[in-house]
Amino acid sequence: MTETTLLVTVDSLRTDHVQSMPRTLDFLDATHDAAFATSTATPGSFPAIIGGEYPAGNGLESTASVAHAFDAHCVGITTNHLLSAAYGYAAGFDSFTSPKGGGESLKDKGAILLERGSLPYKLASWGYNRYQQLRSYVDEPEKSFRPADAVVDQFLAEIDGHEEWFGWLHFMEPHHPYDPDGATIDRARAQRVTRRVLSGRGSEADEALVRDLYRREVAELDAVLDRLWDAVPDDTRVVFCGDHGELLGEDGLWGHPGEMRPELLNVPFGTRNAPDLGDVVSLVDVPTILTGTEHGVGTLDREVAFAAYGDRKAAMTATHIATDDGTSRLEDGKRVAAPALERKLERFDPAYVVKEDALQEDLEDLGYA
Repeated sequence: MTETTLLVTVDSLRTDHVQSMPRTLDFLDATHDAAFATSTATPGSFPAIIGGEYPAGNGLESTASVAHAFDAHCVGITTNHLLSAAYGYAAGFDSFTSPKGGGESLKDKGAILLERGSLPYKLASWGYNRYQQLRSYVDEPEKSFRPADAVVDQFLAEIDGHEEWFGWLHFMEPHHPYDPDGATIDRARAQRVTRRVLSGRGSEADEALVRDLYRREVAELDAVLDRLWDAVPDDTRVVFCGDHGELLGEDGLWGHPGEMRPELLNVPFGTRNAPDLGDVVSLVDVPTILTGTEHGVGTLDREVAFAAYGDRKAAMTATHIATDDGTSRLEDGKRVAAPALERKLERFDPAYVVKEDALQEDLEDLGYA
């Protein structure tokens, strides 16, 4: 195992926007087009990324954390409160920092429990977005999440003086609401227009603006990451990936709802100083790639990746995606027959758990139950 190892995860990053990250692409020595998330929401992706296990709806099994595999100083810094000690993510780290929570996290926590498109979800999402819009008229808003430069500053300070370390950094840029520093409008308006579009009330001009805001967030993150890439030793093993994608108006959909769509499941994935990989990569393989040894159900030679969201599931190869609705080519979305892949999908059983008690608590917190 290498002396320094780094995992960088980015919330809601689309594969087709990585071209806005030239510094990161130059730093990585391998990228993988056929890389897939295990879910379309953060709580379903990170048991895979950190634990090498498919999600069971209750966070990470603490004993599964890849941090346990490193005999080095382990530093974890996350900017999403769903990736906190309460969900098992601090296990194995010598230093671990995450947000303490907030309004946005309530909606995201419910995302894995509520079926997207259902009436309770629509009510909860509308109520939260409306509340945040009203707040932005009263208060001068700050950046929606902890800024990337603060994360990098803290990490570099924490590894200073350590010759051996494992670091995990999770960045919220470009998660909605999109409010980049270099926007053509002020932050309050950027947040309002993003929430307006995501709640289905935006104009065509609003939608075009939101797409531009998203792109700018991606580019600004790349500029910050350039400082991180320059600071780490040249022989550091690095895995860089998104946790899921984002919809930017496809079929009238925005954000990351639970549909098993390629825009949400196909994620950016790149490595440096890492083992060679097969044709397909799943986020469940990340711990195995980081350590170079078997971890959970990960592998270095994959042909099929799987994903689940509630009772929905998908199976992906480098060329096709199979869901309960049928099989399509990833290249053009054309429906095709793929009996072998469909049999693999049928056999995939993630043993996904939906916690009704937690669902009720979240609805009560949001004022809808």
